Amino acid sequence: MYLRFCLPLAALALASCSGEPEEPKSQEEVLAAMEGVAKPQPGLYRTTTEMVEFNMPGLSEEQQSQMAQMQQTGSNTSEQCLTAEEADKGLEEMVRNLSQPQDGLSCDFTKFDADGSDIDAKMACSGPAGSGATIALTGTVAETKSDLKMDMTIDAGPMGEMNMQMTTKSERIGDCA
Repeated sequence: MYLRFCLPLAALALASCSGEPEEPKSQEEVLAAMEGVAKPQPGLYRTTTEMVEFNMPGLSEEQQSQMAQMQQTGSNTSEQCLTAEEADKGLEEMVRNLSQPQDGLSCDFTKFDADGSDIDAKMACSGPAGSGATIALTGTVAETKSDLKMDMTIDAGPMGEMNMQMTTKSERIGDCA
């Protein structure tokens, strides 16, 4: 659930990307590493996602500013109800969904380490015509909150390499209405 808020943004950003091949982890390896990660409690969560940095070398400051605005630089806050059924699945559903290619984009975990509430993961994604990206995800997850940082390096083809850094914080704020 926690990653559900930031990974769709990553998927959108990766629509035209390219990355370096690395040895993917199997779905079973990632699920085994996740066994010690706390599952969220059901309830109402407030999630704030913020694009901290957007950099595309070769663009003027004005062009970078325009691109950053197009990528919604700044923070976005939303609230979502997490049902008991969704909470029981924890992060497993996210791993299973990422294993399925979508719109020509395929992502694999090349690293997934979990130590208590700490997560350190890396994904390699590939898309049409040799495009792809790498995503590093670090942070903490607990039963009632999460604090995650995503660093993305994207090969945007003729536009060059793009770097984005995002943070996502989620906190349980009560029961669902």
